[in-house]
Amino acid sequence: MKLYLFIKYFIFIVSLMLIVNVEADQTFTSPAQVCSTLTSCELCLKNVSCLWCYTNDSCTDYPVSHLLPPSSVCPLAQARWGVCWVNFEALIIAMAVVSGLLLLGVTVCCCCCCRCCGSSSRRSGSYRYEEEVARRRERNKQLSDERRAERRMKHDDIRRKYGLISDSDHPYSRFENE
Repeated sequence: MKLYLFIKYFIFIVSLMLIVNVEADQTFTSPAQVCSTLTSCELCLKNVSCLWCYTNDSCTDYPVSHLLPPSSVCPLAQARWGVCWVNFEALIIAMAVVSGLLLLGVTVCCCCCCRCCGSSSRRSGSYRYEEEVARRRERNKQLSDERRAERRMKHDDIRRKYGLISDSDHPYSRFENE
């Protein structure tokens, strides 16, 4: 949420800096001066609360109740605010493109970061899982070898008992014909 607000304010500030190209030596008209008395685009747009319309070459107060000036005040293609050479249509399109690119860039960065962090934890998780499987396999093999050795010993004891193994030391060994 904080990142969203930061991006929103950053875009707002950058857009204001691009729109309002104010030089250090420019003087602002006083707020008390009414926009309708201004006769040129440059003078009108020095005051940020004014809007210049090229259809009737007039300066009007910016309708602050609306985000965009309604077409009854001035068509978007003919309205100027901030600088005389950018109309509202171009401004809206440029802002949408810049905002979209920034949003796309942030999304791609977040996805890359999440994928990198997630893949390293997945790798370590799968590595741990593989180690666990290898330990189980080794333990099962040892148990199997132990059981096989016990069975072999029991079978050998039974074979010795009935004389099926030729042990010369065993008391139950078979007598051989000499």
